Amino acid sequence: MIKTALNYNWQFKEGFDLNDIKTAFEGESVDLPHTHKKISKNYFNEDATKMISTYQKAFSYPIKTARRLFLNAQGIMSKATLYLNGEKLTTHIGGFTAFRVELTTYLQKDNLLTMKVDAKETPDHPPFGHVVDYLTYGGIYREIELVETGLEALDYLLIDGDQKMINIRAKANGINPEAECIFKIYDKENLIHTFKAKKQGGMFSLSESHQLNLWQLENPKLYTVKAFINRVCVYEDRFGLRKIHVDKDHFYLNGEKIFLRGLNRHQSYPYVGFAMPKSAQVKDVDILKDDLQINMVRSSHYPPSQHFLDRCDEKGLLVFTELPGWQHIGDETWQKHALEDLKSMVIHDYNHPSIVIIGTRINESPDHDRFYQKTQALVKAIDKTRPTSGVRFTKRSHLLEDIYAMNDFTHRGDNAGLSEKRKITDKNHPYLISEHNGHMFPTKAFDHDEKRIEHALRHFKVLDDAYQMEGLMGVLGWCMNDYNTHRAFGSNDHICYHGVLDMNRNPKYAAAVYASQGDKPYLKVLSNMHIGDRASSELKQVVVASNCDKVELYKNDAFIGVYYPNRAYQNLPHPPFIIRDFIGQQIEQQEAFSPTHAKRIKRIMLYMLNHNLKMRLRDKIRFAYILFKYKLKYEDAVKLYTTYVGGWGEQATTYTFKGYHQSGAVLTEQKGSNDDYTLSLNQDADTLYHRDTYDVTRLSVELSNAFGERAFYSNEAITIKVKGDIQLMGPKTRSLQGGIESFWVRSTKAGQGEITIQSPHYPACHATLKIESG
Repeated sequence: MIKTALNYNWQFKEGFDLNDIKTAFEGESVDLPHTHKKISKNYFNEDATKMISTYQKAFSYPIKTARRLFLNAQGIMSKATLYLNGEKLTTHIGGFTAFRVELTTYLQKDNLLTMKVDAKETPDHPPFGHVVDYLTYGGIYREIELVETGLEALDYLLIDGDQKMINIRAKANGINPEAECIFKIYDKENLIHTFKAKKQGGMFSLSESHQLNLWQLENPKLYTVKAFINRVCVYEDRFGLRKIHVDKDHFYLNGEKIFLRGLNRHQSYPYVGFAMPKSAQVKDVDILKDDLQINMVRSSHYPPSQHFLDRCDEKGLLVFTELPGWQHIGDETWQKHALEDLKSMVIHDYNHPSIVIIGTRINESPDHDRFYQKTQALVKAIDKTRPTSGVRFTKRSHLLEDIYAMNDFTHRGDNAGLSEKRKITDKNHPYLISEHNGHMFPTKAFDHDEKRIEHALRHFKVLDDAYQMEGLMGVLGWCMNDYNTHRAFGSNDHICYHGVLDMNRNPKYAAAVYASQGDKPYLKVLSNMHIGDRASSELKQVVVASNCDKVELYKNDAFIGVYYPNRAYQNLPHPPFIIRDFIGQQIEQQEAFSPTHAKRIKRIMLYMLNHNLKMRLRDKIRFAYILFKYKLKYEDAVKLYTTYVGGWGEQATTYTFKGYHQSGAVLTEQKGSNDDYTLSLNQDADTLYHRDTYDVTRLSVELSNAFGERAFYSNEAITIKVKGDIQLMGPKTRSLQGGIESFWVRSTKAGQGEITIQSPHYPACHATLKIESG
């Protein structure tokens, strides 16, 4: 089997002319992945993306006997009609599923491949027909490749198994009724097993014992299978073996009970929509698994990129995938295309061990038993190894799947985090919370401190309730990142600010909720610690998200106290620290009061802080006595309060938080007044790899002070200048949002690139990239 990437130097133009299928046209030269209409990050006209465009690629291919050539397309939004040398090959309907078409019949030495791409949101196929809370953009937004096989080929190969047996089913695509297929299993370069199967009923099937290790979260073992017919490799894929089981209470992987803690993810990016290559998809997985320390992601509301799934396989990140759609079920034609999407998705992604739940319902759609009996039967006919589910937001919905998945938006900040299971579905049904929070409290990265903290506390509350709920296998938050949406949703700027990350994948405070629940040492202070950021200029409490055992607080190097996880969140693996005492023993150590009187003053002032400066009668009497005893005036009392509680007039207060983790690690974060702000430029990668297609990396411009504290309210203007063998994706003039702005650059060829950031008020900063090929 020979694979040839077909991603560089396509010709592109808006509109479609049937005469172009036979004649090369000169349009805009583009590389894949490609979005057909560049739009601004927000405040754009969504109708501009609903258009028809034409892609054309001239390529040469040697004519060979006893060989066949196929084209694999990973994703074209939303209808694609393909022509080769003037002859129509196929029309594929559905923008989220991959498809394959054979080119052999019309193949010549020199070829002209033309695609009509229709991104209009027509109601005959998912997710269209009603409103949709995500933008779908358009274009050939995933990669394309040519695959050469022998005369005998395979349409697909499905492989699964457990600790004892391995099962292989491969659909034949050839004319020899007695063909034999040899399957070879490799551990990296080492051949482990060889199996043989004869064609029967158009299939090659076998079940054999094996000596392979199982795929697990902390040891996601992967193998490679290669299929040979007549000594020609006709198929190659990667796989892992594992066993999934669910009951009324839990989810099990290889017999081990796992509580599913995760997030939903949209695959969109600023300016380019869905059109991002491998490295961006890989980075999203790394953020989810390594930075946010979750164990499951739901690919809402459609199957994700193969690169994303490949990385989930490698990292041990579980995936809940689902058929494309959003709330709406259309007519018979629409349902036919939905079933085609589902079948394509299940077969195409079958060998990814990370996929452990298949969604057979349209997200948040009403019950439709006739249709959902078909979706359930379709999946079970192909895949009996994975449980199915369906995401709804209604109680007592009909359960035709294996898992009842519910979008629970109960929590409003001052009530229970989740509804009780018994109020949603039968206690014996396997149960999963598939979304929470999200639109209930949209939060921007540049919102004021108190709102960003409240956003985090709401996620803490839901997670805490989830961990103690009987009969719940897991909880998935809405959502990983902010995303572009249609005009009916979001903040009237075509962005839904529902993420724990912004659109550029930069963390809000709520991201720390998830990151703090993992095993890797983590500490994040969820506050700027600036009294001017709080109502009445009162710093009443500070939330610290951490998996440390204890946290010490110092104020200007003076020890304030040691704090432990807050028992109000005791169900969590790692409850937050909520610090309400910023005085410690300072009054006792720095003033002339007796220890008893110093402690009494502290208690009175902390009460006043939390009760709008009001004092109880007994406290007034006690405080008056202290003033009389130490010959103090009212002005002295005011000074005591402003010094130790109010903070007004203090010079350069610095707070130091030290977290002590069970691993022995000591984590430190500082907060306070500091005007030493600098602009920095950080990059996700130092090297790009210009190979099957272009490569990208994200760079982030951040304004922060000497403590590393981001300038959340800065909208400093910046100019991005690039030179060399790279290209900026998006505009060169921007402003910081929440004190940070990230952008992506792409490779244009092997070589190097330089990036310079200029702003009106800070020195320029620079970065360099190396670009390799081959």
